[in-house]
Amino acid sequence: MGLKVKNRKALLISYVSLLLIFLVLLFLGSVLVGTAKISVLQVVESILGLDNNQITHNILFDYRIPRVLFALITGFILGVAGGVMQALTRNPLADPYISGMSAGAAVGAALAFTIAILPFYSMPILAFIGAIGSLMLSMFIARRAGGGAMSFVLAGIAVGTFCNAILMVIIAMNPYEAQGIMYWLFGSFSTASWQAIEVTLIVAIPCILLIFWWARDVNIMLFGEEHAKQLGVNAKWLWPALLILSSLAVAACVAYAGIIGFIGLVSAHVVRLVVGSDNRFVLPLAGLTGALLLLASDDLVRVPINLFGGVELPVGSVTAMIGVPVFVYLLLRKGKNFGM
Repeated sequence: MGLKVKNRKALLISYVSLLLIFLVLLFLGSVLVGTAKISVLQVVESILGLDNNQITHNILFDYRIPRVLFALITGFILGVAGGVMQALTRNPLADPYISGMSAGAAVGAALAFTIAILPFYSMPILAFIGAIGSLMLSMFIARRAGGGAMSFVLAGIAVGTFCNAILMVIIAMNPYEAQGIMYWLFGSFSTASWQAIEVTLIVAIPCILLIFWWARDVNIMLFGEEHAKQLGVNAKWLWPALLILSSLAVAACVAYAGIIGFIGLVSAHVVRLVVGSDNRFVLPLAGLTGALLLLASDDLVRVPINLFGGVELPVGSVTAMIGVPVFVYLLLRKGKNFGM
């Protein structure tokens, strides 16, 4: 037993160390990616204030660094949200994208995008309302259909499809705004800014911290409501609270980045395969893994930009290429038994 614990700790330390090393290296590499060639030395000097080249400084601090940071933040949030939803539903196929939450948030953000009189901070607010509404609708349909894990997944896909239909109506009714909506609808960090980072962090940090605080209670909830109640955990109250917190955090980044699917599904599943199912470790590590995956995906759409005539591919297309095979694998592997 002691040997197993030591092996698990060693595996956990190794995984965390590798994640942090890759994140640092990928961050530095991502800042270098772009049409304008900037050396590592120029990046370091500009960050330290030793380089007086204003063009280099503007490229780094007005475009590349905000983009890289926002991709990391969004990936972290999606990873944590995926871990929360998989734990609460006891379903490894659960994900903010699969549940319809992301599509609902996008509808709210699109409405804010088309109403010119609304201030910039209304986007995450309306996105939150859309996310909560779509999530509640998915849960209602799933319970009416029997409450099983597969019912939740299918209900989420149906709600997400319906939200996408609403998005198409909004785009058709606002032809002058259509290009802007479509630009972020498929997921992109090309318009990332310090303002978007600030708003997202203000909304998401309290949510993520509360989710981490309740990670132990999430473990207890996996044994059932009665067992949780005996141990002092009010599952009926904690369940919707965690869903609302994860919805709010996802809504904040989706409002600016667009719909980016499967990051939560893949990252949380990978972490559970490596370190087990203890959510005290799964949730933060799923966040770090999601940050790594999403930043790598964003780099993939930026590296070959010259090969496509200056047209940048949507990052959602890359995450879907990664996530769909994992989703199919889980579906075939687990069958009708989606136990955590």
